[in-house]
Amino acid sequence: MTGSVTISARSADFQRTFVALRYFWGARGQALREGLEQVGTQPATADVVTGLSRAERAERANVLGVELARLAAALEQRSLLR
Repeated sequence: MTGSVTISARSADFQRTFVALRYFWGARGQALREGLEQVGTQPATADVVTGLSRAERAERANVLGVELARLAAALEQRSLLR
C-alpha cells in the first residue's frame, strides 16, 4: 500500500456510515448516535438518523440502502485486490 487513509470521527462520511451500520446491527433511536456525543454530529448525520427513524419501513429501508451503497462504493474504490 502506497498511502494511508485517515478517517476522523468528525467526518460526515464516517458518521453517516457509523450510524447506518449501527442501525443495521439493531440500534434504534438515540442509540444510533452513541459514540459520537463527544465529537458532535454533522448535519448530514442528523439527516440519516431522522431518515432511519421514520415510521414507514420502506422509507427507512431506502435511507439504509443509500448509506450502505455509499459504503460499498467507498470500499470498492479502496480495494486491495486491484
